[in-house]
Parts: sequence; C-alpha cells; structure tokens
Amino acid sequence: MISGSQRDAAVVRTCVGCRRRAPASELLRVVVRRSEGSDNRLIPDPQRRLSGRGAHVHHSSNCLEQAVRKRAFARALRIEGAVDVAAVRTLVESESAERPTPAHEAGRDRMKTTR
Repeated sequence: MISGSQRDAAVVRTCVGCRRRAPASELLRVVVRRSEGSDNRLIPDPQRRLSGRGAHVHHSSNCLEQAVRKRAFARALRIEGAVDVAAVRTLVESESAERPTPAHEAGRDRMKTTR
C-alpha cells in the first residue's frame, strides 16, 4: 500500500509562473475566495486541504511575479476580474528568507553559453 508521503511525491504539478513541472510538495497551492467587492482574493493553501480549484506556484517571488504579470492565476482558477495576491505575496516573501533558492532558478547565471 502507498503511504501519503509516497503518494504526494508522485504527484506532479505545473507552476503557473515559470511553467515548470515539479512535485506538488515543492509548490504552493493557491485557491480563490470571492469577496463581496470586485476583487477575488487568493489564499495560500500550504497543507493542500482547502476546497475548490487550485493553482500551484513555486515558493519564489520570481515565479509569483511572473504569474501575476501573465495573469496566470485568473486563467488557472477560471475566474474573471482583479485578483488580490497580497496574502500569497506575504507568505512567499516570508518563506524566501527560510528556503534555499529553488533548483530551477539556481543555475540561471551559469546557463549563459558562449560560442
């Protein structure tokens, strides 16, 4: 029988920011909570337990900013209107000091090739 941690390791999701695939355990799940106003508020779901459609993003401010710039959250969550990412941004920025640089960003400077 497969345990919960083994099952989570096998689940692969795509980051809406950089579009790279990664194990779900390496990504932050985000869900939307509709407010009475026109804004849809994104809620971080680190335990992946909240109900509703989710989108995934790396724990990186670069990936978060790419997702915001490309309006990827609205597309992935199938919502219309403005999206408030303040709660997700706060969590990602607080984690950035604790987490090492994500593997997909670590070698960017070394990726330049000369011919």
